[in-house]
Parts: sequence; C-alpha cells; structure tokens
Amino acid sequence: MLNWNSLNKIISKSENIVLSTHVNPDADGIGSEIGMYYYLKAIGKNCKIINISPTPLFLDFIDPDDIIEKYDSSIHDILFKEFNLAIAFDIGDYKRLYDISDNISKNHIYSVSIDHHPYNDNFFDLPLVDTSFAATGHMVWEFLKFNDFLNFSLVQAKALYAALITDTGSFRYNSTNNKCHLMAAHLLENGVKPYDIYESIYERRSLEQIKLLASSINSLGFHYNGIICGCIITKEMQELIGANSSHIEGFTDFFRSINKVQIAYCIVEQEKNIRINFRSRGKYIINDVAKSFGGGGHKLAAGATVLGKTASEIETEILQLLKRKI
Repeated sequence: MLNWNSLNKIISKSENIVLSTHVNPDADGIGSEIGMYYYLKAIGKNCKIINISPTPLFLDFIDPDDIIEKYDSSIHDILFKEFNLAIAFDIGDYKRLYDISDNISKNHIYSVSIDHHPYNDNFFDLPLVDTSFAATGHMVWEFLKFNDFLNFSLVQAKALYAALITDTGSFRYNSTNNKCHLMAAHLLENGVKPYDIYESIYERRSLEQIKLLASSINSLGFHYNGIICGCIITKEMQELIGANSSHIEGFTDFFRSINKVQIAYCIVEQEKNIRINFRSRGKYIINDVAKSFGGGGHKLAAGATVLGKTASEIETEILQLLKRKI
C-alpha cells in the first residue's frame, strides 16, 4: 500500500510546486502530470508543469490549455528557486529529467517520484513506486481517489485515460487487471469517449510519419535467425522525408509484431543525442539492456538516450548484449 498520507502532508506544506516527467515524454507521463496539476490547482496550490522535452504533436490534445512549459534555462533556472516541492512522474531514473534534476538538487527542493518502473537510486526524498500498477496515471488516479477527489474535469479524465490505455496497450498487456477497468469505468462516467482518445493517439499519422516508417522497414536488419530485428533511423533519412524523431512513435511495436521476432529495437539519431527503443514479446527481458545505456523501463518495453557514441557503435553493442540472451 502506497503511503499517500506522506504525499498529502508534504503537499499541504508546499505552496509552489513543479511537476515534470522524463525526456521524450509519453502519454503516461504527460497524462499523469495533467491529472495531478488540476487537482493541485483545485486545492489552491501554485503549480507549473516543466518538461525537458516538448510534448509530441500527437499528444497535444492531452494539454488543450497549453499549460506545459518546455524547459528553458534562461527562464526556469530562476523560477526553480521559488519551488518547494517537485513531483516527477514515470521517469524510471532521475537522470531522465536532465537539467530539471540538476535544478532540484541545486535548489534543495523536496522531491517526490510517482512511478511504476523499478526504482534503484536514492535521488528522491519520497519515492512512491509500485511496479504492480500498469501505468503511473493509474497511481495518480488512486491518489485522487484516496483524497475523495473524483469529480474530474473532462481534461483530467481524458489525460488519465490516455495514460491508462497507452501503458496497457489498450488493455491488451498482461499488466492489465480489474482495477484498470474500474479506473476506465470511472473516467467514462466523467465524460471520456474511448474512441476519441484512441483516435487522437493512434489514428493521426502524418504522411511524413508513414514515409519514415516505410523507409525504416526497408532498412530493417534481422539477426540470430530472425529472433531480433531493428534499424537505425538516421538524421539523413528524417531530413529527406521532412520528418523528425517524434515521428517514430509506435515503430518498435510494429517491428516486434513481425512473425518470429522476439525482440525489436529502434535507434534514432536526434539533434544532440541518440534515442533507443526496445520491445520484447515476453520470452526475453530487455530493460537490463536499456539500463546498460543509462536508460530503463519495463521488462518488455524500455529505452535510453545516449551521448558520445555513434548509432553504429550502439547497434553493435546492442546485438552483443542481446546475443547473450539467445
């Protein structure tokens, strides 16, 4: 049982609160932030959401009021001096906050982590971590329910529903349990239309994204008798099409769906670093491989952001690490 009373106590003593999530945010991280933000505002707290990365375009519907701010050192380094509480959602590892974690440390801000990823560091003052939850958004919903705050705005309800369906694979993953469906039922009672959320996340593919997927499929490599497949999505590939790294959402899941493939990876060249995504069908655990690159995640879905190595070097290392599992 998570100690929500501890969180309530620190919130009650804090006037200026900052919320954040991991680099390259997903619907679970963003949905959790939005769900908590409107609760904190409702109980009279000054609150901001500041993320190290911009919100992906296909998830902009989660933040219709445009309250999420992208971190800018010239603006936010001064602002962080005013915060007395920081709550991070769904990050797996504090390093995935980048400069935001530096500001938390430098300004001695009391910090809380709400997360369903395995926790293995001592950065946060109050780690509220439970890997039995299918989504961090589900944890936020439990916290709000604990506080009898159940009359959500439609924005909150949509945000938490987006968090839930993405991290349960639209209720397909084995992490889905009866509590997930109870949460979904409550959010539907608060006005959520399931197809509206599903369509916004999964059926707004741009032409650039489709072209990039086609190019990625053409460059797929298959290894160890087809058990592993993956590709490098270079900057050149992206520029040629007019796409960018935000367009690769869902690619690794698609590669994993290929018959006989057990593990899929996607290596994406970004402006200042390289992003890796891993997906496994279940026979092989892959979050340990992500951790070896400074990342993390779930046993079957994980990732990392890497500096100082080329995409080819990373791919060679990935295949060496995965070979040990086969």
